[in-house]
Amino acid sequence: MAPPLSPKRGLVLVADDDPVMRLLMLQMLEQVGLDVIEASDGQQALTRFHDHLPDLVLLDVDMPGMDGFAVCRAIRESEREGTIPIIMVTGADELEAVTQAYEVGATDFVSKPINWPVLGHRVLYVLRASDAIARLRIADAHNRAVLAAIPDTFFRLNRDGYYLDYEQGHAPHAAFASARCVGQHVRAVLPGDVAERLLEQMNTVLDTQQLRSVDYVLQGRDALQHFETRLVSTGTNEVLGMVRDISERKRTEEQIRRLAYCDSLTGIPNRQAFLEMLQTELVRSRLQNKKFAVLFMDLDAFKRINDTLGHNVGDLLLKTVSERLRETIRPSDLVTRAEQPGNNLARLGGDEFTILIPDLERVENALNVAHRVKEAMRRPFLIDAHEIFVTASIGISLYPQDGQDSDSLLKYADTAMYHAKNCGKNNAKLYSSSLTMQIMSHVKLEVGLRKALQNNELYLLYQPQIDVSSAQIVGVEALVRWRHPERGIVSPTEFIPLAEETGLIVPIGEWVLRTACNQARAWQQVSQRQLRMAVNLSARQFKDENLTQIVLSALHDTGLEPRLLELELTEGTLMDDARATMATLEQLRGIGVRLSIDDFGTGYSSMNYLKRFDVRALKIDKSFISGLPQDSENAAITRAIIAMAHGLKMVVVAEGVETDEQLLLLEQYGCDMVQGYYLGHPSPQETITQMLQEQCKPPRPVQAKLPLV
Repeated sequence: MAPPLSPKRGLVLVADDDPVMRLLMLQMLEQVGLDVIEASDGQQALTRFHDHLPDLVLLDVDMPGMDGFAVCRAIRESEREGTIPIIMVTGADELEAVTQAYEVGATDFVSKPINWPVLGHRVLYVLRASDAIARLRIADAHNRAVLAAIPDTFFRLNRDGYYLDYEQGHAPHAAFASARCVGQHVRAVLPGDVAERLLEQMNTVLDTQQLRSVDYVLQGRDALQHFETRLVSTGTNEVLGMVRDISERKRTEEQIRRLAYCDSLTGIPNRQAFLEMLQTELVRSRLQNKKFAVLFMDLDAFKRINDTLGHNVGDLLLKTVSERLRETIRPSDLVTRAEQPGNNLARLGGDEFTILIPDLERVENALNVAHRVKEAMRRPFLIDAHEIFVTASIGISLYPQDGQDSDSLLKYADTAMYHAKNCGKNNAKLYSSSLTMQIMSHVKLEVGLRKALQNNELYLLYQPQIDVSSAQIVGVEALVRWRHPERGIVSPTEFIPLAEETGLIVPIGEWVLRTACNQARAWQQVSQRQLRMAVNLSARQFKDENLTQIVLSALHDTGLEPRLLELELTEGTLMDDARATMATLEQLRGIGVRLSIDDFGTGYSSMNYLKRFDVRALKIDKSFISGLPQDSENAAITRAIIAMAHGLKMVVVAEGVETDEQLLLLEQYGCDMVQGYYLGHPSPQETITQMLQEQCKPPRPVQAKLPLV
């Protein structure tokens, strides 16, 4: 066995039965830097070949036993690729032997007598050629592997439009096969319009030597297939094309488009899709001198459904609303152009929907659509075994009279919708410029209200509450007022609803509570009287999860006893969520404050909830007092309320007492406490302090008692 050879030197197997020839070959090959192993016959040559796998074989034709032809054939049969070069050594005039050598797989031949100085260099040349061929074969295999791994189809076209080559990837180019394409004109392979576009781009590529691409659609076996062909010049009269199936990319793009332009909950277009549709309609209507309308719809009290039945039910309701809208809007109401189907109806977000009515001839047409939508929304919705009733408020803006751009038209429709809500909901209103002035005034007032607390613009007035039997002041009701730096005194009927709407009522209410408790404590120290302070709680305050802590903090910080604080609640506040109301009332009763019902008689007026909520006082609304004593019906109602309250061991306060006759009648009915302009206007704390110091009974002439009604 020959010693291990250096991997940097070529290894040559020399097979010859003549030892002199082997010696000469060995010396010559070693001179050119090659390593040599020897074999003296054909069988030994095969054994040495398989043991060492030489880089080249020098094989004599004439050997005993197994000649060179047989050895060459055996080597080739054992190789997978036949890449190892074999040089046959033949006689000088043996042309037949040379031919046979090539037939059995020889790479080259050397004639005898051998030119020894040339032999070594010839072997080196054959080795270099073999190495180059091997590298080419590897590169070709690599390229073929790359081509097999990608779905692209490659082809070559000449300037005349004929396929010179066509290599199809593993994703077929529709139904076209390579055999069909090569030699064919592109017009015979592709549809006419696609072929013309391809030829046009090919000529551009050849003229400019720049890359070009063509997108087109072909009918596949099961569906349409989208393709992109890129063309690049490979000469002055030939281009290379790469065809890629982009059907999946197109599907992905379509899915992304749906996600970007389709509302995920309802399946109808979203805000972005509607805005683009609106912009397109603006351009069309401007060019064709057409009119159109934008309807902005919002469900009334949708938040209540989410809060009471849960967001799952709310989502299902929105889906059902969108389906009913599609059923309600007639095709004649909408644009029917195929390139923009369905974009006329959209969900902007939450419970807000928009409808575009193009080619508007009369304003009444838009109002008719709004009326149909309103009526459709009024029909009950059956969601998860819940029968839900909702209404809708709709605002309408018109092009071109209300706005010339998308933002203005949508904003004005929104403004008109809020006006519809303010007018009682379940309504439809057209936009007018006066609404913008109202909105601006509303916004300005809101900005001012947000600064009112920090700028000390809010203050309290107090209206005394008189004990009927003793004519003594036993309590006061705190009433908040706002002194605006520009407008002066702003009516509570204007800013209190705004505070409720914006949520500012919570911090304002906390300030009122603390200020009132502090003042009650101050009066207690001055007059040594147990004066009760009544403070109104809004619905937003009552639902605030921090309400109990806020009340405790105010009492603790001011030092006022809890029993001297009375919190007034309306019937609507108590009835909004009975379970939550019970929990909050229990917490407030645990503190020790007094609870009363304000404006009794204007809401539910149910004895059942009076017992259930265990409220200890009620205030008869002034609307029942104002007609006394002449209004016999109000008198009967007032008398019944007092009797009912006393039966439930509740204290009764009558509001709005403005005459002595009213006071006298209430005294006869057994009313416990009264308040009103006759007994004292809402006044600053200095005036109340003076009244407490005087502690005189309100003057009134002595009159005979009025007959009970």
